[in-house]
Amino acid sequence: MVGTTNKQENVIINISGMSCNHCSQRIEKALQQANGVNTARVELSEEKAYVDYDSSVINAETLLQIIKDSGYEGALSG
Repeated sequence: MVGTTNKQENVIINISGMSCNHCSQRIEKALQQANGVNTARVELSEEKAYVDYDSSVINAETLLQIIKDSGYEGALSG
């Protein structure tokens, strides 16, 4: 029997356009609801999102698209 392989990854995403806690909560909720995301934490003061995800289910480009669909701009840190 062949099992699926979880490929746990983490990424830090720089986010621009956030101005209040509502902004960060909106992005955090959208990321947390995505299939394959284990944890997502958005820090308004740092303008960053910290995301742990299963790369066999979702990729960093999709995470960036979720942020864009929420009305903000994201870029991979580093």
